[in-house]
Amino acid sequence: MKYLILIFSFISQFSFAQDNYNLFTQNNQIEWQKVFETKMTRQEVESILKSNGIFKNLHFLENSVTGEIENITADYKGAGKSDLTTSFYVQNTTISGQFIIDFKEGKYRASLNGINLKTTNNLSGGDITIMSANAVQPLSYYALKKSQFRKGFLNSDAKIYDYTFSNLFDFSKYKIKSEDW
Repeated sequence: MKYLILIFSFISQFSFAQDNYNLFTQNNQIEWQKVFETKMTRQEVESILKSNGIFKNLHFLENSVTGEIENITADYKGAGKSDLTTSFYVQNTTISGQFIIDFKEGKYRASLNGINLKTTNNLSGGDITIMSANAVQPLSYYALKKSQFRKGFLNSDAKIYDYTFSNLFDFSKYKIKSEDW
């Protein structure tokens, strides 16, 4: 009996442990932050930021870069989800927010805050409108309840957003434009 209780507590500890996927709450808002190891120089990263078109309103500071992203679609299929297993708001919104990239030797830290979702379609059923086209809501509207992450968000949608943001800020996946043409 003692072993059964020990095994049950061991299994339940791991089955209920949840990953926050580099997401955390600050002042009832959601922020995402991740450190990337890199062999790229700061100048190469800045070149990607300038030439890519995804990153807007760039400001280059001594050890960091700030800017904005907008109209980013969550890559739920790349994160291993399907249309049926993905929340309707993830599939029908685009992402915007402000970022800061801090540089240290051999690595950089990307932080994204002010994360907002803008609906792309008018979702309605009969006479009831669920989401109006072009409505903007903070991600926290869908992800938080009483300043804590909703279980459903952590179990599914958080993985999608972490995957999307990780790919967006992993500059090793971008092709550096060459001056040779």
